[in-house]
Amino acid sequence: MKAGGRLAALLFLAACGTAPPPRDRPPAAKVAAPEPPPTDPCIELQGKPPVPLDKQYSGVLKRARCQAEVLAIMNGVAKALGVGCEYCHDEADYTQSTPKKEVANWMARELMPRLAKRSGGDTTCADCHADDGKGKAKILGSPRNRQRAVEWMTVRLVERFDAAAGGPLYCATCHVRRLGDPGFDPHVIFTEHLPPLSAPPLAVPPASVAPASPTSAPSGVEGAQDGER
Repeated sequence: MKAGGRLAALLFLAACGTAPPPRDRPPAAKVAAPEPPPTDPCIELQGKPPVPLDKQYSGVLKRARCQAEVLAIMNGVAKALGVGCEYCHDEADYTQSTPKKEVANWMARELMPRLAKRSGGDTTCADCHADDGKGKAKILGSPRNRQRAVEWMTVRLVERFDAAAGGPLYCATCHVRRLGDPGFDPHVIFTEHLPPLSAPPLAVPPASVAPASPTSAPSGVEGAQDGER
């Protein structure tokens, strides 16, 4: 009996002291590699200067300095909107004006300079059209959804931007009146009721220079001159 009891105790201790079987570890989450900083499209390559602009642009391409930067900016806009070139351009003639090009240039020329990101930095198309990481041309729904528009305006736009001239944004800033009030205008594009532009910095007048005092005559000269008179 004693031998049987000892054997049972040894078996019990062996079982309790055995390490638990290894558990399968969950796969490590893949961390996306940071994107390399963009290169300047207008730098010289192998001693060759960049191709100059065909013309001076306004709107979306206002900051373009060379033809290569025109393509870089356009690629960025297409990515932010989740569309191809044909969405805005007439593929038979890319220089031809289209309704969507007019909207894009108006927004870049009139609306974006009037908005200031609370996080700092320049306002870009992606700040609104790809605010969730996915580019979309119709941020308020296609067709436009009233509930989606109200939610996006109050949660995304108003919380992320201020007026460039200072101060928060309100419904009446762009829509004339508050939502639900008489006179509320749902249209903003191609209108003039927009946030004010930031005031240009005041020119600092040059410091006034006090006129130089006349050099005093050496001691004794004035008396000598008086004596000579």
